[in-house]
Amino acid sequence: MGLISRLREHRATSQSIGHPRDPVVAGWFGGGSNSATGLSVTPDSAMKVTAVFRCVNLLAQTYASLPLGVFRERGDGGKDLDKNHPLYRVIHDQPNKWQTSFEWREMMAAHFALRGACYSEIISSGGRAVDQLIPLHPDHVRPFRAPDGRMAFESRSQNGPARIILQDEMHWMHLLPIGGDSTKPFSPISLCREAIGLSLATEEHAARLFSNGARPGGILKMTGHLKDDPARERFKRSWQEVQGGLRNTGKVALLEDGMEWQALGMTNEDAQFIETRGLQLGEIGRIFGVPAHKFNDLSRATFSNIEHQGIEFVTDTIRPFIERWEDAMQRDLFFGARTHIAEFDLDGLMRGDSAARASFNASALQNGYSSRNEIRTREGRNVSADEGMDAYTVQSNLIAIGDLGKNFIAPGKQPGAQDAK
Repeated sequence: MGLISRLREHRATSQSIGHPRDPVVAGWFGGGSNSATGLSVTPDSAMKVTAVFRCVNLLAQTYASLPLGVFRERGDGGKDLDKNHPLYRVIHDQPNKWQTSFEWREMMAAHFALRGACYSEIISSGGRAVDQLIPLHPDHVRPFRAPDGRMAFESRSQNGPARIILQDEMHWMHLLPIGGDSTKPFSPISLCREAIGLSLATEEHAARLFSNGARPGGILKMTGHLKDDPARERFKRSWQEVQGGLRNTGKVALLEDGMEWQALGMTNEDAQFIETRGLQLGEIGRIFGVPAHKFNDLSRATFSNIEHQGIEFVTDTIRPFIERWEDAMQRDLFFGARTHIAEFDLDGLMRGDSAARASFNASALQNGYSSRNEIRTREGRNVSADEGMDAYTVQSNLIAIGDLGKNFIAPGKQPGAQDAK
């Protein structure tokens, strides 16, 4: 039996399943489950936590904003941008009929951050091996090992039947444990559901507290007591109506019959609750590799550690995923050919810092690894036709020790003049 026939048989014998966004079904696929707080933690519910939302958005938009191009490799180890390559239009301009390159990369990166997997089906047409890249939701894709040892994917639309997509027809990335099974990507949300569940629980508790709270910051004291239960109920109801809820905070309370108001300070429980919410910000930042100041937690920020954390964010979080994505594009879109490569430009992260860009460009010019026209191109300016703009220059005082004095011209002498005998 051939490979395609086996895959078709696999598809025919596959049992129908429930919608993978259901918390129970999501748990079967490692996408989420109930945490110890009793709350269901899935990638969708985790996005209700502001820190998770910020981390995922930050990562997705950072990867989407980096310059991405197709380069032809040269024999001397260099590379040249090749805008005429068919893939340049797809990954740099528009990967499909409804998404820009930014939107497509943003979606792929967000899927990976939340679910540990991302997929785009490769559509070939018009004589092009890759004409479109159609993103597929990871909840609707089940990877498995084909009989020939390669990867295959069962894609199930929300209302339609399942179909099999072969490895050559899919651009994909998986987050895998070291030495783990490549067919079982793991979701950061699933692995760290307790930390995220605690954040969801504290937010829900805070919302209920402000919604139902009838405590304006103190207690009422009186020497006697209310006569009967109906009187107590009337007083409780009237107090709740006037003072209960967030909208009534700060209203004046009218006290009768010798009642006294005693203000209350913050209890130990309140202080611990606030501390818990603050600690969860750091927990979520660690899950995604995002420093605290990136999601506006400046409680322990200083000028020096923010600068270094920004550098570490690029080297330890952004760069590893960029390497993963470049390798995946080489495998899936170039089909292993080494004449061309797709490459992100991490220098794009410096565009928001004019001082850092100026320092980098000055160093490149003074040390001879960029010409003035190359710098103009990086800065979005047109190439200049003036003489010397394509030359590579260095500072004249940076010469080899052995060459000291060779180019020195003594005062009063003409170049090339011979010393008198």
